[in-house]
Amino acid sequence: MSLLLNTVHLVWFTDPLTEFRHERDMVHPLALPFYRRVFWAQCLLFDLRGVGWNCQVAYVPQRPTEPRWQFVRLRTIRALWWYLLADVLQQCLTHFWPHNNIEHCIVGLARFGIVIAALAVQYFLSAAVTVALGIYDPRDWPDVYGRWSDAYTVRRFWGRVYHQNIRRFTTSFGKRACRLFGLRPGTWASSYTQLYIGFAASGLMHCGGDLALRSSLFGTSFTFYIAQAVAISLEDAATAISCKIIGSGKVNRHRQYLARLVGYVWVVAWLTLSSPWLCRWVGASGGTEPQYVPFSLIEKLVMPMLADASLATTQSSSKD
Repeated sequence: MSLLLNTVHLVWFTDPLTEFRHERDMVHPLALPFYRRVFWAQCLLFDLRGVGWNCQVAYVPQRPTEPRWQFVRLRTIRALWWYLLADVLQQCLTHFWPHNNIEHCIVGLARFGIVIAALAVQYFLSAAVTVALGIYDPRDWPDVYGRWSDAYTVRRFWGRVYHQNIRRFTTSFGKRACRLFGLRPGTWASSYTQLYIGFAASGLMHCGGDLALRSSLFGTSFTFYIAQAVAISLEDAATAISCKIIGSGKVNRHRQYLARLVGYVWVVAWLTLSSPWLCRWVGASGGTEPQYVPFSLIEKLVMPMLADASLATTQSSSKD
């Protein structure tokens, strides 16, 4: 579904051969041999953030500058770290089933965490392999997510940290809707139209996953993404009110740290509260927990060791 929406953006809303250029383009794409034009088009289609293109989305992390093999080693280590995180979360979900609303919220956040970790594993492994083979350079693979320290508001979590890989077409749809309705850029109406259209496009994209499971589940994920736009609207309103009460002048460092701490708590609390809406398909599809990690290192290596240690402790206690 992501590929479909990105194709709509490129084919209907833009003229790629006229508008888009990569920093390594030396000649017009039409002057390239056929196989090079195909590669050029595939790079544009699958580079969802437009890294190195003149259509690069906002807030892309700093591009890597380390040597090739150092990059490969570091990205492989990062992929392993994210894999272990996904493995830990999956083992927790496998051995724990929620019985009340609070537990459902915690489990929902864990499932969301697995999705975040799984995307990072795929990204960093792809980066390591393609750079090792010489297909791409390290600078073509900035980090998959923005700085997590920036996620002290829901808006910044989605805009600067997590949502970048679909930002190109979600932003495109929002701006197209504003032009259709005659809304001037920079106005309140334009900003929030883009916000809601963008999250609606994101929700529609994720509904493709619902459809892949079962046709009757189509749309179960949509509520989660529209709820994020509502939360951002309420957050903006709360921020505006607090600025009027406190004042918009220079804020001292301690108050700024406190505000950010409250912000982190708010973001975690909101994602914990709303994430069950993202994973309602688990219960609707029969309640079977999906296996996100195909091979569990913890299950194969750590769990037997813990079982042996527990057995040894039990035997020692019985002898005493």
